[in-house]
Parts: sequence; C-alpha cells; structure tokens
Amino acid sequence: MNRRKQPLQTASHATQKKPRRVKISKNLAPPLMAHLGYQGARHLHPQRLPTKSAEKTVSVRLLDLGNETIENVQKIAETVKRLMVPGLCLKSIPENLTDRLVVLEKLDLSNNQLSDGSLPESMKRLEHLVELNLNTNNFTKVPPALKKLKSLSRLDLSENSIDSLNGLDKLRKIQILVVDNNKLTSVFKEVCHLKRLEIFRCRNNYVKDIGVEIRQMKQLTDLDISNNKLSILPTDVLLLPSLETLNASRNKITKIPAFNIKLHNRHYVSEIDLSDNQITVFPGHLLRMTEKLDLSSNQIKILNMNAMKELERNPNQELIVDDNPLVFPPAEITGQNAILAYIQEARLNTPVYRGMKILVIGSHRSGKSSLIQSMVDNQARLAEDLNESVAGIDLYDLVLDCEMKVKNEEDGKMQKEIRPLQLCLWDFCGHPYYQFPHYLFFEQPSVALLTFNMKEFTPQKFNDMIGCWLDWMIAKTNSLKVVLVGTQCDKMSKEKIKEVKAEVKKQMTEFKNYHESILNERINHISQKSEISPTLTERMFSYRKLLIFTDTFTVQSDVIATSSAEFVGFDQLRKSIELIAKDENQFPPTPEYNLPLVLHKVKTFWVDVENYLDEKSNSMVVPIMPWDEYVEEVTTKFGMKKQIKDITQYLHVTGKVLWFSTAPVLCNYVFIRPAWLFELLRNIYRHDFEEKVDFATDDTYKQMGFSQTRFDRNKRELLQQGVMDKDFLRAIVGYLIPPDMKEQFNFMLDILLRGFKIGYPAAKKTKEMTYNLSPEIENVDNVSKILIPWIRNTEEPEEVTSLWEDHNDRERVAALLRFPKYMPPGLFELLCVGAQKVEKHNLTFKAHWSNGILARHNKIDAVLMISYTNGPKGKGASLKYELRDDSPDPMYYPTRPAAMWTILLPLLQDFEEIIKSFKGVLVERQMLCKFCQNPSFLGEWNTPKETQNLPEKICEVCNEKVDTDTLVQQREEKRVDLNTLRARIAAQAQEAARRARNSNPVDSDT
Repeated sequence: MNRRKQPLQTASHATQKKPRRVKISKNLAPPLMAHLGYQGARHLHPQRLPTKSAEKTVSVRLLDLGNETIENVQKIAETVKRLMVPGLCLKSIPENLTDRLVVLEKLDLSNNQLSDGSLPESMKRLEHLVELNLNTNNFTKVPPALKKLKSLSRLDLSENSIDSLNGLDKLRKIQILVVDNNKLTSVFKEVCHLKRLEIFRCRNNYVKDIGVEIRQMKQLTDLDISNNKLSILPTDVLLLPSLETLNASRNKITKIPAFNIKLHNRHYVSEIDLSDNQITVFPGHLLRMTEKLDLSSNQIKILNMNAMKELERNPNQELIVDDNPLVFPPAEITGQNAILAYIQEARLNTPVYRGMKILVIGSHRSGKSSLIQSMVDNQARLAEDLNESVAGIDLYDLVLDCEMKVKNEEDGKMQKEIRPLQLCLWDFCGHPYYQFPHYLFFEQPSVALLTFNMKEFTPQKFNDMIGCWLDWMIAKTNSLKVVLVGTQCDKMSKEKIKEVKAEVKKQMTEFKNYHESILNERINHISQKSEISPTLTERMFSYRKLLIFTDTFTVQSDVIATSSAEFVGFDQLRKSIELIAKDENQFPPTPEYNLPLVLHKVKTFWVDVENYLDEKSNSMVVPIMPWDEYVEEVTTKFGMKKQIKDITQYLHVTGKVLWFSTAPVLCNYVFIRPAWLFELLRNIYRHDFEEKVDFATDDTYKQMGFSQTRFDRNKRELLQQGVMDKDFLRAIVGYLIPPDMKEQFNFMLDILLRGFKIGYPAAKKTKEMTYNLSPEIENVDNVSKILIPWIRNTEEPEEVTSLWEDHNDRERVAALLRFPKYMPPGLFELLCVGAQKVEKHNLTFKAHWSNGILARHNKIDAVLMISYTNGPKGKGASLKYELRDDSPDPMYYPTRPAAMWTILLPLLQDFEEIIKSFKGVLVERQMLCKFCQNPSFLGEWNTPKETQNLPEKICEVCNEKVDTDTLVQQREEKRVDLNTLRARIAAQAQEAARRARNSNPVDSDT
C-alpha cells in the first residue's frame, strides 16, 4: 500500500528501519533534496516501529538535481516506479538520472525549461514507462527520445511551442495524449496511426481543419479541439463509433454539415459542445445522437420545428441556445421547457405545404453524395469515400424557400408569398449491384437528378453514364421528371463544358429517336399486313402506348454543370427544382387519389397523422403495420376513414412512409419508417459484403452462439452460392431486430420472401448442383436457408448441360421473350422465385445458376429450363422457357406437348403479371416453330379451358399453321402400331420369367 510522502534529507534513508540521525550545524540547516514515498511501511511517522518486511521506495519527488541527489536516486533505482522532477527550471536532464530506473512507470518533468535535445539517450532504457509529463517546457517538436518508449500510454506535451506532432507514429500504445497550448496547425495526420488513442486534448492551438484521417481513430472517446481555427466540423468526427464527449467550442465554425444518421451508426454522444462559434443554421440533426448539445453564443436565428421533435420525445436531453439572436422562437422565450411549449403551439398554427421526393441517381462515384450534401448545407462540400455512404439508399431533408404568386382572399389580387418547399432527397448508390433492389422505389411521381462526371464524359461513354440510366427509369415508370446534372465542372475549361453540354444534348436526341424507331418499325410491320388479327391489333396498340409513354417521360435537355468543391451551379439547380414544383401540370391530381398540389396547403389532420406515425415509428422494433391494423388505428384516433388512402398516398409520394399500393402483397403493409426498410435491404443486398460483415467487430454473432468457423462457413456459402442461413441473417440484422425477438423477425422475413421476393427457401445442400426446395415448408418458422437469386453467381453445372442434351430429340414446347432494347434487371430473378411455388407450379428445382434454372415437374414427366442471354453489344436480351419430355419410355409413352402446355402457360401468366409493373418495357412474345425452328410471333397468352384446344397460330417465317392437330399428328407418326407394342411387351415378360427360373430353380415350375 502506498504511503504518504515524507520529506527526507537523503534517498538512502528508505533502506533504514529507523531514521538516521544527521548532525546539523547550528548556523545552517541542510536543504531538503527529495520527498519519498514508500511501499511496505506500517506507520506514517518517521519514528516507525520495527517491521520484518523491508520498505521499498516507489515514489520520488526531487527538490534539486545535485550530484548527491542523483547518487541517492541511483541507489534506490531498482524499486522506484514514479519519479517527479517538476518546477526546477532545468534546461537538460542528466544522463545518469534515468539510466538505472529499470522499473520506472511514471516520469514528471513538467514546468521546467527543457528544449529540443535536452532529453538523454538513456531514456530509451525506460521500457516500463507508461506515463510521461513534459508540459510547460520549451519544446518546439516531439523529442526523438520518445520513439523508444514502447510502453508509453499517457503523454502530456501541453504548454510548449510545438508546431508538429511528427514522431509519435511509433508510440502504438498511446491512450491519452494532451497537446494543449502549443503552435499546432495540423494534428490528425500525425496521430491517426495511434489506434488505441482514447483521449485527445488539443485546446488553444491553430488547427484549421480536420482531415478524413480521423476516421481511423475508432477508439477515440474524448476529443477536445476547442479554441482553434476550425471553420467546419466534418461529419467523420461525429460518426466516430466510440466518441462520448466532443468539445469544439471557441472556433470559427459557421455550419455543421448534414449527414445521414443511420440506424446502426446511431451512437449516442454524451455531450457535444459547439458554443462560441459562428453557426448560423440550427444543426437539429445532432439532437438524434447526443444527450447534451451546447450551441450557446452562436448566430442561430431559427430553431427548426421538425428537428425539435427529437427533444420533445426525450425529456432527458438538454439543448443550450443562450446568447443567440433568435427570431423563432423570440429571444424573450427562455428556458428549454418554454421554448418547447412555444414551438408546439406554433406547429399547430403554421400551415404545411406539400413537398416533393427527389431521387438522386447516377453511376458509382459520380458525385451524388457530394452534390446532395452541398445542396443541404448550401456550401461547398465533398463527401468522397464517406463511411457507409456507398451502399443502399440514404435519406436527407432539405427546405427551399419558394416565392409564389397567390390570390389574396380579401381583395382577390395576386400577391407574392414565400412558401417552404419540403424536399426529401433519396441518395441511390450507383453501383450496378443495386439496380434490382432499388427498382421498387421508382413507381411513383418524383423528380430524378441524373448525375454524371463531366470531366470523364466522352461520346463513347454516353450509354454507360446516361443512356443506361434512362433505360432503367423508362422501363419502370413514366412519372419521373429528369434533370441532368454534370459534376466536377471545376476541373474543366468553359469551352470544354460547352462542348460536353452540346454532345449530351445531341446524343439525347439520338437516344429518343432510336427508341421511337424501334416502336415505329414494329407498328409499320403490322400495318402493312393485308389482314390484321385481333392479337396483332392488341400488339400494335401496346406499341403506340409505349410511344405516348416516351413523350410523357420528360428529360431536361440542358445539362446543369455543378462543382461541389467550389459550390458552382447550385443556384441554377435550385431554380430548376423550384420550376418543377411550381408547375401544376407536372404532378396533377389522379383519379385514384385526391392529393394537394406541390406547394399547396395540406389539411391539418393529415399533418397530425404524419406526426403521429413519426412518433410511433420510434417506438416500434419493426416499424411495419399491416394495412388493416394501420387503418383501424389511424381512423380510430383521427377519423376520416374515407380519406385514409389519400392520406397514405400523400405520405408516400412525399417520402414520409412507404405504401406500395399496386404491388400484390406489399400493398397489405405500410412501412412507417422508410430509413428502417432501406437499412434492412442494405444488409441483404450490399456490394461490399465481404469487407463490411466481420465476425471480430460485431458481437451479435457471438451472442447467437456463432463460432468463427460457423461464421466463415455461412459467409462463404452466401458469397459463393447466394444461400443465406436464417440464423446468419438474424445476426446480420441484429441491431435492427434483437435476436431474441423471433416473432418479429419471422414477420419481417415473411414480408421479404412473399412481398419483396428476395429469394426462396432451400433445403440442405446435397450435391454441387442441388439446392432443392422442401415441399413441406409452409411458413417461415420452418425455413433454414434462403437462396437469393440476385446474389447467386454460379456457372451452369456440367450435369445440367449433359442432361439437357440427352433430351434433344424428345417432344418439347418452348416460348421466347425478346427484349429488343432493354431487359429490366431482376426480372429473371423474380421469375425464379415465382416458379418455385410448389402449390402453383408443382416444380422441384434441380439446379439454379446465375442465368438459368432447371426444374422437374412433380406430376408430369417433363423438365423445364428457364434461361436468359444478353443481346449483342449489351443491348436487349432474350428470355427462354423450354419444356422437354422426361418420360421413362419416350418411344412409346412420351409426354404430350398438350400436357407440357399445362405447365408452361401458368409460368407465362406469372411473367405477364410481373411485366405489368414495368410499364415502359418493350417485349415480344414468341414461340419456337415446330417446323422451321424459327421464332414466330404469338401475341398475348391466355390459358384455354381445354388444353387440347390451343389457339391457332401462323408461323410468320414458313406460314405453316401451328395447332393441336399438327402436334398430335407428329406424335402419332413416331408411334409403332399396336401389335408391335403387344409383341414387345410379351417378349419382355418371357425374358423376365426366364431370369426368374435361372435364379431360383426350385420354383421353376411356378
């Protein structure tokens, strides 16, 4: 046990049981040389009682640094763990002071006059030194002697004249670093390699910015960067996973950048101090992640009402906004409770106007995130390589003040009025991996910002940068208003910008002409026929419908050139958005729903429903409500049952909730928190799964009983085979749905399988090519593994190729679906999920690879292959259904084509249902002619009541009639006569009897 330090004359006294008597001159008392601390002493007084255990000197505080003092320190060096030499005005440290301190753990050299090079080389022997205090000296750089202190974990360099922290990179065990009151202008590049750093104090310096290097400091819990020269606080600081306290007060910060606080990154910081800055816009998004937010002494004028909802939900949160020039609420309203009461009352009296949803799309790394964050912050902002912003969909909110001309209710005259335009920005990751999962969110009227990198644009890259995205949008909906936005224009000359704009405009015209030429060619082909059947009439009508569709899909022809680095072009972008919002013809009322126009007043109780659902979503583990329960709860509280669909659709088109009113299964649910759904899908579909999903960094897997081996096996199975273990999925989404909530998880999984059709249940793997569906699986409780077609990226097995070739000469029927221009991504995967429904199609999957499936019918002897191939030069694709006879005796008892049609027609009907959701897709239905093996147009399919009475078709290649009679005739020609068949059966019976007699002679008579 450590004892109280006693002032002694010499260090050698520590080895004596009783204090040694020293003769003192009557004229001059000897000066004190040190204070010593003991270990093993029994009393606190100099006159201690005898003890058997020797006392050890563990702490020494020197009062001078004379030769005698150093000699005495050396005598007890083997036990000293703490040496303090502060305030002696030392200019250097003697070499022999530290050379024997082999167990020293703490060294205090503060408040001296030490300078560069004053630390002795002997310090490298202090292998056990944990804490070093060098504050209040004259250092101008980090002493080189520190590089050898491998155990150092606490270092204080404050109150010096240090202008750089170079030299700390070798101190890998540093946990606490204090560099207050120096002359530092940059620090984070030098300290980012300190992976164990937990507390970093850097007050009263000259630091101007915080670089992206801070992302590496994942263990940092306490950061004090106050009283520096910061003008912006990057989001990387606030997203540090372990941060608990942040002090950035007394800087020159003008604005806190907006960022998307995702559910899995929602780490609560205990305290954020941003006082004494120059912040003008209230950073309300920080209320979602901190318990105490100090914004006092800034330039904030308005507290956002929506942001203050977070404070209303959590009464334990504290917001300090003293000494701000507040206009709303008025400056005389003081105190948190009074401010909240004022805002609640104002919310009831302030009209709400309908906003818009804006979808930001474009190629991967085309600058979408930087564009959005610059729009939201209204200043230059680069968001390159932001953590987690490269996957899925991120949400942002933005309010623009729009000047409107409205009629005065009193005198009827037109007058100007400023109305807030609420924008909900959806940032879509441009990686090709997300083309299928993102398709579902394009079915409603929206504005789309299509971004592309102007600096990298060439005429040859038009399709990759712009054309393919237009095809992607056209295939899904005609309700998008597209604005072309070029990024990185600051890296180009004005002449080059004009050249790119002209080229894009030219190719946009060519793109539209090519699209129309395909349709006109087919319309003319049908029109020139002497006789047009009802099927061809219907097909020509669909072509003309697609032509009209192209006209309603509007694209801004002029490119808006922007630069997020220099904040160029954003005024023009805002004006374009405002023009769309003010144009009442852009989003007119529909017959299905009676919604207010954009920038028009929303009914008060509609806003009440929105606020109620927003509040409710924060208290739900799974923020999804079945439609019936949703209607019952909302109408019970607010009434107006007749308007419930209008209200929900309004919330949907403005991005507040998700209600897929036209989707067969999803229409039965309301997703009252879109960000939660995006986060869920992000974990199932993510291009960087191998990198981001890690056993060591997520304790959920261990909590669920996963070992490293089991984790690696499940992860490998998903990446290589596209098969996800159910428990593995529970662990992946464990931060969204706690693993112990199995009922909620199964509810969510059922929606994923039946509604979103992410995949189908698969039984245990038996062969390389086999992941058979288990027919006994009727609900998600029995599901153990899920095959996700979009993720499965395997080659066609050799067994499938050989089996299919063995059936080449058998009876078959086939249908071909041609997409001359564009095949929607994920269509094949949706067909696969639908085909595995046992109760409907009676199929057992034998193999499933990246672009095909092989299945066998459970009742009819036939095998099915569905496969697709891409067209030449990546344009268009072909999707083929083919059924072949798989009977044991194909010569005598083949499966009739009529029977195979009973399998094929329901599958084709499924295709028709799916393709209805892709309103802008050009698809041609064909079949393979039995006579010339060429495709011929079939038109729409309708399942006949009697499969023998198939509709009559004419092959447009050979002009032959294709009907049931012809197919039956072909089958009969292959048959032998009845007598031959009877003779063959008799011969087989005789051969069987002979073998039986030879194997059992006793029973030969029998």
